[in-house]
This record gives sequence, structure tokens and C-alpha cells, in this order.
Amino acid sequence: MSSGGVQLSMVRQVLAERAEARLSDAALRLLVEQAVEVLLLVDVTGRVLVFNAEAGRQFRVTAPARVEHGVVPGCAWVRAEDGVTPLEDSPLRRAFAGERVFEERWGLRRPDGTVVVLRGGVFPVSPEGGEAPEAVLLRAREEVPPRLDATRAATLLAEAGALLGAELDAEARLEPLLRLMVPTLADAGVFFLGLAGESVRAAAAVHAEPARHVAMVEMLRRYPPELSDTRGLPAMALSGRTERVALLTQSQQEDVARDAEHARLLLLLGLTSYLGVPLVARGRVIGALALFRTEGAPGFGEEDEQLAEELARRVALSLDNARLLSEAREAVRLRDEFLGIASHELKTPLTPLHLKVQLLQKQVEVLAAHGKPVSAERVSETLEVVQRQVRKLTSLVDNLLDVSRITAGRLKLELEEMDLASVAAEILYRFAPAAAQHHCSLEMHAPVPVLGRWDRLRLEQVVTNLLSNALKYGAGQPVRLTVEADGRMARLTVEDGGIGISAQDLPRIFERFERAVSDRHYGGLGLGLYITRQIVEAFGGSVTATSEVGRGSTFVLELPRGDIPEEWLSVSEPLA
Repeated sequence: MSSGGVQLSMVRQVLAERAEARLSDAALRLLVEQAVEVLLLVDVTGRVLVFNAEAGRQFRVTAPARVEHGVVPGCAWVRAEDGVTPLEDSPLRRAFAGERVFEERWGLRRPDGTVVVLRGGVFPVSPEGGEAPEAVLLRAREEVPPRLDATRAATLLAEAGALLGAELDAEARLEPLLRLMVPTLADAGVFFLGLAGESVRAAAAVHAEPARHVAMVEMLRRYPPELSDTRGLPAMALSGRTERVALLTQSQQEDVARDAEHARLLLLLGLTSYLGVPLVARGRVIGALALFRTEGAPGFGEEDEQLAEELARRVALSLDNARLLSEAREAVRLRDEFLGIASHELKTPLTPLHLKVQLLQKQVEVLAAHGKPVSAERVSETLEVVQRQVRKLTSLVDNLLDVSRITAGRLKLELEEMDLASVAAEILYRFAPAAAQHHCSLEMHAPVPVLGRWDRLRLEQVVTNLLSNALKYGAGQPVRLTVEADGRMARLTVEDGGIGISAQDLPRIFERFERAVSDRHYGGLGLGLYITRQIVEAFGGSVTATSEVGRGSTFVLELPRGDIPEEWLSVSEPLA
């Protein structure tokens, strides 16, 4: 006889003996509490005679005194297939009508909104020899989802591989990938992206239950990951180790919550176990996959962990490849753009150079044919143009060579003692003719020497780049250069009142080949500020910029003064 048959026989006996007042309520409770199934016994009046501990665990209510219309207070019977559609008639009412159900599946929606699937039967119970049921007995077990077998695991890996191999944006694949894992491998999942130690964000999140999915997305929106909070699950996964928690208790989840509302949303998700797997690409942790199971599901096992790690490995490889492809495409785009600009910039001085030399050659030929000498003034004028264009070509080539040295890590500095204020004043003097051409006044404020150890050639190159930009984009407004000392740091500031730089362009102006203006209206290779930053950082300093469109720009150069005598720090005599 089955265990259910034994229980039914015992309950019949209990009812008969109870009717004869020969069995106490305490004996009845002792009998049914030993059962591992849900046992619910209700008499014809709706009074609850038996409601064992397992029934309390599954219904999530204390033992009710009565059951009306076959429904436990606060709960609802729904279809097991969708967990939403109500049953036309409850199992208990069917049994009161005389129907015997030996094996069936029901969905039970609890007072907290969670749904569990119960598998069991209901039986009308009457004393021996009686016909009309005196009570009905519901016995059931929670239906535990089958473990992920090898075939389903292989199918999941194949479908994930096909999705990751599609020509899509890498991050756009994450949510569809989670929908493959949920509910096959887990009941909920989140992909977190971000390098370990840097900012982390939730890139995709999925929960098997629609209402809880909305709650999960809302929770992640309102409470994004914070690496400073080491209690959070993302921080555990981003440690670079797989984490598996067999049972997530309510207190554990409340402990990681930041406030009461966070705890409410977290508990609403019904999470009972956790598996966190890092996404590792080329030795770097670039994110994490967090998987969760809910009430009624078994905890994650070794096989689940191995499958999740394989999925995470494939996702990390796909994301890293997509990043590398994007960077390669961007590099090709920048290269092509640079080659176009470089060709234009190199051609600009070559054209007048070629025309002047060609014109001089024709004049020489014509004069020679008539036996006349070439005018020294005409030769001098041509040579002046040639010299000016050669200087431009030399500057362009030097910039290209500097970029090559910087990229190869061969930028060498030859340090010597010098005065930054004097270097700046000398360069400002050189720019006087160019400033006159731009109808721009140059101002300098450097009341005291600022002594330090720097590479003169490179320092001149940096100041030249900053002043050249100020004149180029200064729109004829005054350019002001300030040199001052701040302890062991030297500060040089270049201000102009020109066209300015937009907020979206400002962060990228120090990058290679970047331009904040049209190359059609303003020449240059887009290398000057990049080279400036690299030289300054080689000195151990920094260069920053602030700007507002139409109101000019300010570049601030800060340089350590190097290993200098203490008395140099107290120099306060004005410049001669």
C-alpha cells in the first residue's frame, strides 16, 4: 500500500475514533506532523481539522480555523502551467462533490504573490460504512523542477553559441542570452559589466515571473551596484572567484540592502539561492553573471556551476572580441581620417613651395635668354617663401616622429636646470610677429623666476603648442600667459578669449588625431595637444583644459620642479 493510502486509512480511523471521543487532538497532531507531504483535512462545515507543518510551509499562512469555498485564506488555486489563470473549481470542493483525484498538478498562489506547483490528490473521507463524505483530505508534495540533464545543457550551450556568434552589438546579446538561461538554468539572472575596481553596471536582467521581472529591473535602476559596498553580490562575483550560496536567507538579503525599500524589493524577488560567475577575458575580470533560483527550486550544484562557468567564459570572450573589433574599426577610421588630413597638411606647404620654385626657374630662363642677371631681391623673396614652407614641413614631420617615439616608448628627456618664466618669455617673444598677423595682443604675468629641472627642448615644444593653439583659435582676442610657483610644483597657464571648445569635445582634445574643429577651416594634424600631454606626463605633471563655446579656453600646465635645492623654492626676486 502507498504512503498516501496509509495516511488515508489512518485519517479514516482518526475520524471514527474522534467521533467516539476516544482520540485527543494532541494525538491527531502527533500523527500528521510526521508526514513529509502537505496534509489538509477539512470537514463538511469548512472547519480545519488537520493543517500540518508542511502545509504551513507551502501555503505560507498559519493554520486557519476555517476554509471557505475550498480556498485557504489569503491563497488562490491557479493553473500550474501559467501560475496566473484561476482554477474553475478548487480541489477541495471537487472532493466534497464526491470526486477522487489521485494525481494532479495545481498552482498555488500564496499571500505574498509567489506561486508554487503542488502535485498530489484529494479524497472524500467518510467513516467506515458511510457514503456521504464527512471531510476531505488534500495531500500533496511540492513539484521540484528536474535537474538540468546533459542533453538540455548541450542544447543551452549550442543556442548560446549561436546567439553569441550573431552579428549583433555585443551588449544587445546579453538579455536574449539570459532568456535562454532563465528558466532552464535559473529563475533569474543579471549580467554586470565593468572592470574590477572600476564602476560596474547592470547591463541586462531577467526574472522568470513577469511581475518579479519588473521589480528586479526597478530595483537595479534605483539601487545600481556600488563597488564600495563589499556586501553586495556584484562585488562577490567581481572578486574573480565563482561564488555559490546554497541558501539565501531573508536576513542575508536584508543585510546587503541599503535601506528598507531596497530590502522590500529584494525580498519581493523570492531569491533562495545564488551562483555568481566572473566574466574573465585575457586575465581581466570584465563583469559577472549572477544567477538566482527561487522558492521550491533546489540549490545550485556542481554541474550547474560548471555550465555557468562555461557560459560565462563564452560571453566574456564574445564581449572582449566585440570590444577589440570595435577598437580596430575605430583605429582604422582614425587612420584613414588622419591620412586624409596628413595628406592635405603636407600638400599645403608643398604647393606654394613648388609654385615659387617653378616661377623662379622660369624667370631665370627668360632672363638668361636675354642675357640679363636674376634680381637678388626676387631670389631673396622666393627663398623666404621656400624657407617658411620648409619650416612647416619640418614641423609636421617632427610631430609624426614624436608620435612614433611616444608610441614606441622612446621619448627621452634630458633634464637641466632652467627658469620656466624665462623659457615662456622667450617663446612669447618669438610669437610676436604671428600675434601681429592675428591682430592679437600677448600678455605675460611672471613676477618671479620659477626654477626647476626640465628638458628645454621638450618644454619649449609644450609651451609653443599651447601658445600656437591660443593664437590659432583665439579669434584675435588677447592671449594671457601666467607662470607661477606652488611649492615644488610649477604652474603655467595660457588663456584666450577665442572660439572655445564644446563640453562634448573637451574630454577628447588631448587624444591622438582628435580635433574639436573642422579641418577644413583650421589646419593641423590633431597631434599637438596629444604630444603636449605625453611630454607633460613624462615630466610627471598634468595638463588640463576648461572652456566655454564663444568665451575662450584656459589650459593649465602643472609640472614638478624636480630635484632642486631648497633655496630655489624661496626665490622671490622679480624678473629683470
